Amino acid sequence: MSTSELLVTHDQRDRAVEILQEMYADGRVDKFEFDTRVEMALKARTRAELNSTFDGLMARPIPTQVPAAFSRPAPLQRYNSDGRGMGTVAHWLGYPTFFVGPALVVATAGKQNPAVRRHAVEALNFQITAALAFAALGITTGIVGSWIGFLFPILGLMWFILTGVGGIATAAGSNFRYPFTLRMVK
Repeated sequence: MSTSELLVTHDQRDRAVEILQEMYADGRVDKFEFDTRVEMALKARTRAELNSTFDGLMARPIPTQVPAAFSRPAPLQRYNSDGRGMGTVAHWLGYPTFFVGPALVVATAGKQNPAVRRHAVEALNFQITAALAFAALGITTGIVGSWIGFLFPILGLMWFILTGVGGIATAAGSNFRYPFTLRMVK
């Protein structure tokens, strides 16, 4: 069995139609010839029939698209485990000190290692956002009444869990970002 007797697939017919559309768009075939050749391509059962739809046509120029210039990806910047360790400490210092601990890490170790600074700034922004949320909820509870106070435990649980997850993710080497955080410190 020769290759010209092989049956063609729908994908091969579709590709032939795409090539004919390119030729029509380039002006290499007119409307009548395009319609005739597309009909032949869609009715083709074998490779010989599909190939005959291109008989008498000039080969398309290769390449039809200009290839994009290849550029090497930037090398990964790896920092020693100190960055992850201090980043984890910055996140978990939110438990006993709220935003003071992450601010101290930004001011000290954050000046020496950019990875520590990135994690400490993220922890600081989250702790400041949480403090503002607690303050806003307290003010709202004072104005509206104590019935809205049930949100305090929910907010506190979210703060507790997210602070822990931030530390664990940083220890695992992830570039963790807290959701719903106002990023005031850059």
